Amino acid sequence: MEVGANNHTFSSSSDAHCTKSTANDPYTSIASNDTNDSVLFKSSDQQGHNNNNNNNSSSSYSSSRSDCSGNSDDCNSVESNDEEQIQKRRSPLQDIDTCKLEAAKTENLLKNQDLSHALPKLPVPELQSTLDKYLSLVRTVVSPAEFARTKRAVEQFLKPGGPGHLLQEYLLQRQQGTDNWANKYWLKDMYLNIPLPLMINSNPAAVFPYQNFVSRREQIRFAAKFVRGMLDFKYLTDTRTLPIERCKYKEKGQAMCMEQHYRLFTSYREPGREGDIQRTDTGTPGRDFIIVACNDQFFKLDLLVDGEELSETDLCLQLSRIANMAGETSSAHQIGALTSQARPVWAEQRERLLQDGTNRGSLHCLENCLFLLCLDKPTVPSRPGHLLPTPRCMAEDMAARTHHILHGQGTRHNSANRWMDKTVQVIVSEDGTCGINMEHSVAEGIALGHMIEHAFKSMGKDHGTNHDPCSLSPPQALSWNLSSRDIEDIQSATESVDNLVNDFDLSMFKFDKYGREFIKKQSMSPDAFIQLALQLTYYKIHGSLTSTYESASVRRYRQGRVDVIRANSPAALTWIKAMLGQTECTEEEKLRLFTEAVQWQQDYTLDTILGYGIDLHLLGLREAAVDLGMPTPELFRDASYKELNTFRLSTSQVPTVSDYWMGYGAVVPDGYGCCYNPQSDSISFCVASFFSCFDTSSDMFVHSLESSLLQMAELCTYDPENVSHR
Repeated sequence: MEVGANNHTFSSSSDAHCTKSTANDPYTSIASNDTNDSVLFKSSDQQGHNNNNNNNSSSSYSSSRSDCSGNSDDCNSVESNDEEQIQKRRSPLQDIDTCKLEAAKTENLLKNQDLSHALPKLPVPELQSTLDKYLSLVRTVVSPAEFARTKRAVEQFLKPGGPGHLLQEYLLQRQQGTDNWANKYWLKDMYLNIPLPLMINSNPAAVFPYQNFVSRREQIRFAAKFVRGMLDFKYLTDTRTLPIERCKYKEKGQAMCMEQHYRLFTSYREPGREGDIQRTDTGTPGRDFIIVACNDQFFKLDLLVDGEELSETDLCLQLSRIANMAGETSSAHQIGALTSQARPVWAEQRERLLQDGTNRGSLHCLENCLFLLCLDKPTVPSRPGHLLPTPRCMAEDMAARTHHILHGQGTRHNSANRWMDKTVQVIVSEDGTCGINMEHSVAEGIALGHMIEHAFKSMGKDHGTNHDPCSLSPPQALSWNLSSRDIEDIQSATESVDNLVNDFDLSMFKFDKYGREFIKKQSMSPDAFIQLALQLTYYKIHGSLTSTYESASVRRYRQGRVDVIRANSPAALTWIKAMLGQTECTEEEKLRLFTEAVQWQQDYTLDTILGYGIDLHLLGLREAAVDLGMPTPELFRDASYKELNTFRLSTSQVPTVSDYWMGYGAVVPDGYGCCYNPQSDSISFCVASFFSCFDTSSDMFVHSLESSLLQMAELCTYDPENVSHR
């Protein structure tokens, strides 16, 4: 460590030159025998137990979010780069032979006959239809007086000579001249213009089954294998040969947009004072490295040596070197905490860092790497009294592990061992908590899930080349030249991050009385059924409905991302009042009202995934006025519009086939984030809120939710001839 007069230069020491043979280095051969000496993905029957048999295992893995998911059958995508630039992009991992690349593309085209045809464009819904739906939804969340005012604003908007028809015509022309008329508006409104910290507020977490590592060696081995699996997926993105997904419902078999999958390794969210910038140009040749975070320090790990990819054995050696180097510095400045600040604050701090050449070089590495690998300290159990938690306790402590992947459990633990702006952060802790934290503006969770599923299936299939350990240069520690102001910024950031972590209220709940199959037997959509359970629960706690967000994929359209499925419907409100005795109804009438509410939800979902939801359309109309230099129409200045876009219930269905789950925070201070996974005989929920809001409680919500699900099952099985079913 070197200390200057006013500036401080910090750099971890490098590994000494290789002086011992490969036989004496414990990490030289740990990935060479997958049968006898490997730790792969541990499935649920291995959780909480030390597996000394060293059996290979793998898992199928898929994910999504409400901000994380793309509900229904479609998945999501971002705006694409210029096609010519994409075609010219060469893999940064290996020099792909041109003939092989063309052969791979040809094979992919043969498998997907209609890829040569452009996907259809996202439609612009009819103006009257959107505003009719808008009024019906607003009515459930505002007072009669507010609704009357909103109705007048809608009439003014629609009248001849009013702004509505002019703005609609502008959107129709925009649709003709662009690939996706909504994407630019949506990306800024949904992500880039939001000033809140990415941690908890935006970045979702995918939490893997507990691995129960018994040594640092196992942690590093697992990390190396998973990295190799991700690089195998990277090859598919480099060659643009990912299998094309197709719609499962309505125009079944139609190809879906895959562009967001190709952005996972080439994107970065750069903070800005007035709004963030989504960079998708970081995939230039030569970007063949990842950044490894360990003990709040960052290391550049090159993935190529003399044009050949590192093998799992090589990765294990390099990761062990990083762990050793990071351990030599016990009190590194926690610069990673800066990325969890409010976006304008972090943007200003980043500008100051960029004034120094050393810092510019380190920031360039962080912003242009393929992804981050975070080698973390152990997870802190939910019950602090458990100083030495057993593996079984940690496997069952789903809340603690979700906290860990979402925010790192505070700067005393792992919150500064992150770089939140990077799209993908793979997290592998010393004890066995593993998962991914994803920056969300680039892609929905479905794309991330496909990558994870592929990585797990590829673990143990090493396509790299083993190198002489002495020929591998030690990974490079990123250096920082920090001024006294920079150090003050870091101290302020750690306090801010810890306050946010301490305010985060999370509850995990597995409802095991029934699941997806029971709901299907009632001839109902499981998603619609669960959405109504959430509406009933919210109403019981707060005495009203609230605007509810559930993402609906529109990937069947060119560059499609998501629109919003609403659940606070008039039909839901009528049914809920009947369920709670606020209107007199027989059980038969309650069941009829419930069936009608489910049908409304199913119909609205279908409309939305087909491109006829209201949220993208209303956003487009609002932004069209800005484009045209018009005054903001009264419709968008009306308090009801703000209320309908205040999502106190932000939800997402994340169906999985393996033992993982996803979680994220509430999107408003007085709201809930609710991620759910309907399985055959159970339904898992991850519910989040903030302790600082006295009106919300995650524990209270899940207890009331359990009651709602039981009430609904009782209603569905009601038999007037059998009192016991009542």
